[in-house]
Amino acid sequence: MPMIPQARKQPGQARSRHVVAAILEATARILERDGYAGLTTNRAAELAGVGIGSLYQYFPNKQALVAALHRRHGEETLATVREALRLSAGQPWPAQLEQLVSACLRLHLAAPGLYRVLEREWPQFDLPPADNPLDLELLACVEAWLADSGLPAARAPRLLRMADSLLHGLALDAGAEQAELTRCIAAALSAYLALPADGDKISTL
Repeated sequence: MPMIPQARKQPGQARSRHVVAAILEATARILERDGYAGLTTNRAAELAGVGIGSLYQYFPNKQALVAALHRRHGEETLATVREALRLSAGQPWPAQLEQLVSACLRLHLAAPGLYRVLEREWPQFDLPPADNPLDLELLACVEAWLADSGLPAARAPRLLRMADSLLHGLALDAGAEQAELTRCIAAALSAYLALPADGDKISTL
């Protein structure tokens, strides 16, 4: 497993958490606008309105900032999925799936430049799914939803890999509108979930 850049320490008090949140938001804005090449710790501190010494208390370099944004994205994705399932509870599973896709697309389309950096330029700064507690929570959430919907929970890992590929492959390339992307991605995922039981034997490339 590659070495993931780590924060120096975790914020404890409310003021410290506010400082870290401001630094990460400033970093995200720089990455969205100027990409990884435009990011420096000095620029992040200046935009966040904190001294460079305050930034270095938590982040030793800009790689650690990107790694922290990967973690924040994982938290946002998990919260987005849980909220979409809560709001769509009681609906047929295809309708729930479409709302899940729509919610996740909104998250990515709000800052496509940022997610291009995270997912395409520096994905190695994110923990692999098997070692990532947030990814494991997301997997458990989707497994529970499939089981509650009368669908094979064992399809959750492949469903998530498909969704990840489609979301990042389509949402990060400008052109299509969100409604069209939602329909396309939801249709592809629905087709997989509707496969007969032996559809799980499809080999993984």
